[in-house]
Amino acid sequence: MDKQGMIWVSADGGGTKTELCACNSQGNKIYDGFFGRANYKTAGIEEVSQTLSYAVKTMLNTLKCEMEDIAGMVLGSAGCDTEQDVAIYAKIMMDIGLPKEKFLICNDTEVAFRALSDMDGICVVAGTGSIVCSYDTNGLSARVGGWGAPLSDLGSGYWIGAEILKRMMRWLDGMEEKTHPIYEEIAQQFCRKGMELQWVLADLTVTEIASVSALVFSHAEKGDELCKNIIQLAAWLLVEQITVLYRKSSLLGQFSIVTVGGLFSDDRFRDLVETGVRKALNTERVQFIRPIGSPAEDGLKYVRKVFPQN
Repeated sequence: MDKQGMIWVSADGGGTKTELCACNSQGNKIYDGFFGRANYKTAGIEEVSQTLSYAVKTMLNTLKCEMEDIAGMVLGSAGCDTEQDVAIYAKIMMDIGLPKEKFLICNDTEVAFRALSDMDGICVVAGTGSIVCSYDTNGLSARVGGWGAPLSDLGSGYWIGAEILKRMMRWLDGMEEKTHPIYEEIAQQFCRKGMELQWVLADLTVTEIASVSALVFSHAEKGDELCKNIIQLAAWLLVEQITVLYRKSSLLGQFSIVTVGGLFSDDRFRDLVETGVRKALNTERVQFIRPIGSPAEDGLKYVRKVFPQN
């Protein structure tokens, strides 16, 4: 592969995985790679530093580029909420070797929203965790949720996984008689030789608990009423957070709601949320925007806005 010219980089750092995309001066995507976690609040600073360093170096090696060939990079992280968080991520990026004038650190919702919407509005992310933020011309205007598990992140993959695991724990303890097919699959997934299953389930990480949501969606699709109810409640919790945020914001005229995250890859779940929001807000001013590609892919549009070509 021939050496590229200047490149623009978008990174989506989540609680489960990190995606790195790069494009050339024509805006064509030339790289897409997946790596480990990049939320230091769940993975720790050391792990995130190693993940981002390896990700950037792997990308540069693949493209036969040097650090100085990066025209600009935007890192949107689920763990970036305060100025202190920005400083932590900035130090990581500078330790990797990227000058501070060549990167922008922000919450993952801002990257998703700015990449997809040209108007004021709301971004709702539902993946491992969840968060709802509103943006206007001055930037972030209000926020609901996203404070981390187990006290927040309502309606997220973690929340869905935790809901089914709570019920399974009661069943394992004999507090509920009715069993469900999903329990057997969960037991097979997390069985540890010589360890009582309750101990194993109680010791699962946030990421492992969130992974159970895939089984809940699968069984809901097969008609399991318990799983269907959990999915519907998760959607309602997101609708409630969006509704509360809308009332806290000063959104005038037409506005957009950008929906991103792994849970929204399920069309029925997305429809539940969109239908619920339209009913709750009772306004025709809202326009729902669905991602075109992955958050990192869509983020390439934003990084080229932030770091325009000279």
